[in-house]
Amino acid sequence: MTHPTSPTTHGFEALDLSSLARVTSKAFERLLPYTLIQDPSSPEARPTINKIINKIQAYVEAIDMSIHVVHITYQMSKIAVALWTNPATSNEKQILVERTRRQKQLEYLVILADEAQKKAQKTTTVFEQVQQEFYKIAASTKNMDCTVQIPVDPTLRKLIYEDTAYVNKINNFPVEVIKKPLKDIGPDLVSNLNLLADFTRHSSDLTLWCGWINSGIITTDGTVVPPQDGSLTDADTIRPKWNRVHADCLIYHSIVRFPVIHGRPPQIHASHILGCLVCHDA
Repeated sequence: MTHPTSPTTHGFEALDLSSLARVTSKAFERLLPYTLIQDPSSPEARPTINKIINKIQAYVEAIDMSIHVVHITYQMSKIAVALWTNPATSNEKQILVERTRRQKQLEYLVILADEAQKKAQKTTTVFEQVQQEFYKIAASTKNMDCTVQIPVDPTLRKLIYEDTAYVNKINNFPVEVIKKPLKDIGPDLVSNLNLLADFTRHSSDLTLWCGWINSGIITTDGTVVPPQDGSLTDADTIRPKWNRVHADCLIYHSIVRFPVIHGRPPQIHASHILGCLVCHDA
């Protein structure tokens, strides 16, 4: 997959968080139940099921990483808006303090942009092989007739996470599940490939956008942050674009609103972080 190489071909308008949010929400909901597969009828199938769970878990974590990228983008937008805002200073001491503060903000923005680009690229990379991996799962389970249980949405979204593994608590909760042959899991996963291809495309777009932002911050050419001379001549043009990014992150959060659920791995938490951030900002 192409890495971001030409910042001039990508601008603020290339960021489409609404579309990314919709496909992220769908992809997460489709994949998450397969990380909670149970096999009460066939212990000998456990090694195969564990491989499936681990593979799907990797995709779920990659989706969560993309949610974290939006969380970072939200932070960047707040800093960038501040950088493009003319400070109210009245004396040389205040000017010096403000200059130091803005330099620290810019340095932090560089760190955030680099982190966002790397995480976005990792997400895209993970999903590059999803088609091949799902067909491998289908092939490895096509002759396995044992029955497995899978939690059913939307019930899954209503459960409460209690810091205890799902496998140890499933019998103590009224969890709605469906039973199906293990050999049907592969075709079920393959049926989601179009959706995941859409997610991968939007994830790639986000990676390119983060690369463009990162490049603009490093070069301080005035397209993303104020130029090296500190001029705010283009503030009325650039600041509204960052305000739009800020607003789009909030829209993204309103769509990608996953509760912290029972059985959800504790490392899957970026959307919760974003929710706390949004509530704090409100």
